[in-house]
Amino acid sequence: MSALAERLHGILNRPQPSPFLSPSDAQGWLELAYDRAYAEDHDGAIRAAEAGIAAEGADAEAQLSLWGIAASVHHLADRDEAALECAHHRVELLRRLGRNHQADLEEDLGSLLFREPRPEEAPLLEAALATHSAAGASAEVLADIRLPLAVCRVEAGDETALEDLELCAEDYRAGGRIDSLAGALLYLAHHYARGGRFQEALEKSDELLALPVNRAMRAAVWMVRATGHNELGNPLEAEGSAVEALDLYAAAGVRRGAVSAAALVANLAAQAEDQEAAVLAWRIAVQQAERGEFGEVWAVRMGLGNQLLEAGEYLLAEEVLEHLAGWLEQAGRTADQARTLMSLGHCLRHQERQDEALAAWERASELFAAADLPGEASRALLSAGTLLAREGRDAEGLKNFERAVMWARRAGEEDPAALPQALHAFGHAQCEAGDADGLAALDEAIRLADEHSAEWHSADFRDTRARSLWLLGHGREAVSAALEAADLYRDADDPDGSGNAELFAAQVLFETGQLDQAARVFRLIAEEHRGSPAHHHAAQRGLSEVLDAMGLREQAEEARAAAEAALDAGDTAEDTTGEDGTAQDSTGEGTPQEGGTGDAQDDVPGS
Repeated sequence: MSALAERLHGILNRPQPSPFLSPSDAQGWLELAYDRAYAEDHDGAIRAAEAGIAAEGADAEAQLSLWGIAASVHHLADRDEAALECAHHRVELLRRLGRNHQADLEEDLGSLLFREPRPEEAPLLEAALATHSAAGASAEVLADIRLPLAVCRVEAGDETALEDLELCAEDYRAGGRIDSLAGALLYLAHHYARGGRFQEALEKSDELLALPVNRAMRAAVWMVRATGHNELGNPLEAEGSAVEALDLYAAAGVRRGAVSAAALVANLAAQAEDQEAAVLAWRIAVQQAERGEFGEVWAVRMGLGNQLLEAGEYLLAEEVLEHLAGWLEQAGRTADQARTLMSLGHCLRHQERQDEALAAWERASELFAAADLPGEASRALLSAGTLLAREGRDAEGLKNFERAVMWARRAGEEDPAALPQALHAFGHAQCEAGDADGLAALDEAIRLADEHSAEWHSADFRDTRARSLWLLGHGREAVSAALEAADLYRDADDPDGSGNAELFAAQVLFETGQLDQAARVFRLIAEEHRGSPAHHHAAQRGLSEVLDAMGLREQAEEARAAAEAALDAGDTAEDTTGEDGTAQDSTGEGTPQEGGTGDAQDDVPGS
């Protein structure tokens, strides 16, 4: 178990705090009020604030913060009169403390300072700023007006207002106003992150984490850091930040925040191929969503089911997805039920329960059609057709591919990727069945890919066309198409795809007796793909066979030696050349190419 998985296991199994335990002082109630506010539990936040204010020995600063959060939460709950009353209590306390400039300002503006200002209120704020500035209010007091004014300008698209926000933060720092400073820094961090200025967002979050702020706010800051590091390509830092956010949100009972953080941890863990941690993170997401009684808990369950599928836990995935599909049917969520059935079909396929998988995909296609998602209906039929073909049920598979094309045509421009994908599969299957009409389908797929500037698919579809031409006995055209595909793969930054297409062309040249040209292409591949042991080995071995056929025994032995050396360099133990001459990895599977990373994509020919 990885260190991440161990920590997630601890979070998942951590007992919930007893509802009968209460904070012992005003500061504890303030922390709880913030937790409840971030959790959108408005009534719970107000109760905690009121208990803190009434707590024995509550100091004035804690009371000011408690009245402030109470005013803010009442506004969030659309209880403006109650918010105004809390603001008045703050003013009275400020006057008792002798902070008259602050009291005058808050009395002047009522509870406006405890909610997001509306654009039409900017003139009121500007007038108040002029009045209290003339009255001699300090910079940190005036920052209470300058900050909402700057926020109004920023939200209206005026980025220059960020400078004033930065100044407000400095004034709060100088005046010892920690809560206000934290609020300003959090706004800046969020805004910088939303605007793609991730390094600046990280800098602001560093400043915030150095402050003694409440737990829920710290969790929000760690989420900003997770997002920033993820976007900047720092996966370890992103993962560490996300799990900190998750731990804090879960402890604070901020369920939505915990679900978001858990989903991010799951995705990052999956990218790092830590499937155990990814599954645990999704389990935490489900747990938190259930505790929060969210209506969208089904979506989190789908995330868990798909992660179990990705982790190879097929029985567990089946249990989660089957239950979810039933729930979604009862809830009338047709499209989501269909998506769940697609994943369920893959669980069943991996368990060699082919007929059940086919039934799941057939039902999914019907539901997608009923939900007016013809492109998705097409993809469901492609999955079923491919499985049928793999099972040797070619005629049934061909019928599914034909239906997939029909639904994809109905999708039109609403789902433009569906038709070329379906035509590609249908055309290839037709050619494998000896029907030259499949070339027309492949040509249409190629034309559509070209029109949409889908470079890699343009190469992939031409590659399939080359192999189909060879199946139909058109060797010269197959070589030409394969070499064109190789050039396009290279343009699409897929050297493996390019090498495989070139190897195929060379193999066809060899098998059609064009030995000089085959030797030339094999040599070219060996030279261009020295960095790929699999391709270099395949090219040298192919060259050795060509040279043998030409009667050049000594040169053939040299090529065989070079092939063995490449094999050793790649640390592979098995044959690295497929029957069609393409390079393969040590498992015997084809050299990986671009395309969908999801399990569903594995069932689409040529993807």
